[in-house]
Amino acid sequence: MSFLSRFSRTQLIIGGLLTYATGVSAALTFLPSSTKPDASSTPSDGTDRFPTETTRQTTFDTLAPGYDKEVGMHEYILGIQRRRKRLLKQAQGRVLEIASGTGRNVDYYTKGCCDEIVFSDFSEGMMEVLKKKVAESDLGKRYDYQIRRKQQLELERIAHSKQSQLQHGQQGERTQDPEPTGEKVIETEIRFKTMNAAAIPYPDQSFDTVVDTFGLCSFENPVQVLTEMKRVLRPGGKLLLLEHGNSNWQFMKDLQAKQLDRHVHKYGCYWNREIEELVQEAGLRVVEQERSQLGTVYFLVAE
Repeated sequence: MSFLSRFSRTQLIIGGLLTYATGVSAALTFLPSSTKPDASSTPSDGTDRFPTETTRQTTFDTLAPGYDKEVGMHEYILGIQRRRKRLLKQAQGRVLEIASGTGRNVDYYTKGCCDEIVFSDFSEGMMEVLKKKVAESDLGKRYDYQIRRKQQLELERIAHSKQSQLQHGQQGERTQDPEPTGEKVIETEIRFKTMNAAAIPYPDQSFDTVVDTFGLCSFENPVQVLTEMKRVLRPGGKLLLLEHGNSNWQFMKDLQAKQLDRHVHKYGCYWNREIEELVQEAGLRVVEQERSQLGTVYFLVAE
């Protein structure tokens, strides 16, 4: 009896998929970037080792048109889409999504989950792709329909009011305009905000949920951003995070450190930060956590 014959077809398929996923995860770390840093941005004397925020913003604008195609298959194989879906099931109330990028979370907001979703990013290129994606999504189509329905109901209310006033005027009486019905027409308001999350332009305790998926790696001062997220959260609100971070395997940590320069210059992403420590430093309390892909993907819920 051969070694493989000891396993069922299902076990072999599952084992193969797991092996492939681990291989892809390792390849993303092991293999050098196909794009080398611009020599002008990496001086030989070692100063200004990493690109400035302005330079990285340009990087995001440049990556935006082809970003989904580049990362889509990787996310599917590594199970990132499933984690996005599971994370966003907890989104409710008024939601602020930080670093929305090209809108890779858009399809995972369930119908009627939230009163309002504010999608935000500091890259105009990413925001352009995001807005198109939202418009074409089920979420966007529902919102467009709801807006048109609201306008229709308002026109009907105005027409009814005028007809009522005309009838009562002929009878020598005057009546007040009928009040709008209390029926909720729009289930989820959708808004867009181009902003830097290091200074969120909303008052304290403005949101029930703040979402950030693979965004902390792109900020110069992640603790400041997390502190801002905490500031705009209402009491009892949730911070939902899905992030790149430092592995808990030493060999992987070493590889992440070795590839850091290339990764930051290509993707604008510092992928080896200690995410849990940053969250705690910002004064947030972790209530749910999970790590996968050799400890490099963090699933965190904090408050």
